[in-house]
Formats: sequence, structure tokens, C-alpha cells
Amino acid sequence: MKKILALCLAAAMLLTACGGKKESSLYTHGLELVELMGEMTQSDAYYELFSPAAQVREAATEAAEAARMGRYQTPKAVYRISDGEGGLDGLLAKASQGNVSFDGMSKDLKAYVQSRILGSLASILNSQAGTEALAASSIFMCSKSFVCDEASENTAYLYTYEEAPAVLVTFLVGEGHAVYASGAYVLDRDITDGDSLVTLFGFTGLRVELLESE
Repeated sequence: MKKILALCLAAAMLLTACGGKKESSLYTHGLELVELMGEMTQSDAYYELFSPAAQVREAATEAAEAARMGRYQTPKAVYRISDGEGGLDGLLAKASQGNVSFDGMSKDLKAYVQSRILGSLASILNSQAGTEALAASSIFMCSKSFVCDEASENTAYLYTYEEAPAVLVTFLVGEGHAVYASGAYVLDRDITDGDSLVTLFGFTGLRVELLESE
């Protein structure tokens, strides 16, 4: 009986590893961040702790209302964003107006800068919506770390919802398949689906793939 119990416990532990069930995949880790972000927008104490500016909260009003109405329960569609054919190189060129490139950087430094660029993707998107939207996105950003055997490269997931701002979660992979995930609302109204991302970043070479849709 003890052996059977031990085997059951071992099986349960394996199923909670990132590569085991869908519930523990990158997709689901991203949904957990979406849920936590919804709690942030509903908490007066959280807001007062991190921002004294009323304009910041106003910029996130749509996301807060959507969270209150339960619109973040099920994504309308989920997209995966990856480097593709030198996409981050193109993004760096756009962000620096062509003044900066990876030329001359060592392999390690280039990899580090590329991860920083991908990690800043939500900020790059929100900067187009104004300073208040950028600040609101930063205030309601959250992160988590975990180990995931299936994670082999840096990537980002865009979760889109009906009548609610999209959420972008970036997954940066370190040694031993350690993953740092960071989620942020995309408050630019022009970014609602994969097509809008392709239009915005298509020239950079970033790859946008549809993972699932209703």
C-alpha cells in the first residue's frame, strides 16, 4: 500500500512539471499572470502603494472593467511571438531609429540585449498609446519564475479577449530551463490580434503564430 501511495505521489509530481500536463505549460503560466493582473486592477491598496497619479489608473480603466466583468476568463485567441528571421534585429533598428545594431557585439552580449528587447516588447507597444498608458502598463505588470523543461527559447504570448485589452506575456529562458515570465496589458487600442501585430512588426521579421482561437 505504501509503495502504491509513493507511486501515486511521484506521478502527481511529474504531472505538475511544466512539460507534463497542459495545465502546467507556458500557456497556463501566462493565464495565471493574467488572473493576478486582474486582481491588481481591482485593488485600491495595490494602486495606492505603487502610483499616486490618478491618470495612470484612468489609462487602465478598460482593463479594470473587463476584469471586473469576468472578460479575462477565456482568451478569444492566443498568439506566439518569436524572433523569426532576425526580427529582434529589425526591432532594435526601429527602436533606435537605425542608430544601433548588433554588429560588433559578442555572442553573449547580443543574446542578452535580444532578451532585453523581447522583455520590453509590451513597453514598446504601449509607448504608442501615450505616457499614461505606458505608466499604467508598468504599474499593473507582474512576473513569476519557474522551471519548464519544454522551454528552449525566448518567446512571448499575446492573449486577446472580447471587449478587453490584450495581455502580452514574455518568457525568457535561462540556465537549466529556468523561465522568467512577465505579463503586461497592451493598452494600445490598435493591438487586438495577430493581424495587427503582423502589420506592426512584419517588416522586422518577428514571427507571429496563432496558437489557438475560439
